[in-house]
Amino acid sequence: MGMSALLTEDSLTYYLTAGSVITRPVAWEISLHSDDPGVDGTGNEITDANYARQSIDFVVDTTDPAAPFAENDVLVEYPVADADYSVTHIVIWDSLGNILVPQPLRVPKTILATEQAQIAAGEIKIGAV
Repeated sequence: MGMSALLTEDSLTYYLTAGSVITRPVAWEISLHSDDPGVDGTGNEITDANYARQSIDFVVDTTDPAAPFAENDVLVEYPVADADYSVTHIVIWDSLGNILVPQPLRVPKTILATEQAQIAAGEIKIGAV
C-alpha cells in the first residue's frame, strides 16, 4: 500500500530533518470506497444507510528484516448492508481524521444487501510486501 502525501511528508520530516511532525495517532479507522477516494480520501466513500467507518489495529511483522510490513491483526466487520454496493478502494485514517493510506483493492468486492463487508485478519498489508 502507498502512503498519503501527509504520511510521506511526515516520515521525511521525522527521519531527515529536525522539523516537527504530526501528533502520533493512537487509533485508526478504515473506510470503504466505490472508486478512487481522491487526494483527501473522502471521494466515493460508501453511502449505504448502515455503513460506518470501522476501527482497525495493526501489528508489525519483521520476519524478513529487509521487508517489514504492518497488517491488520483482527477481523474487521461492517454493519449489514442496506443495499448492494461495490468496494474498489480503502482508506486508513488516524484518530485525528488524517488520511494515512489510500489504496485500491487488488480485486473489487461486491457487498449485497443483508451481507456484511468483512476484512480478514492479515488481509491488509502496509509496507514492503
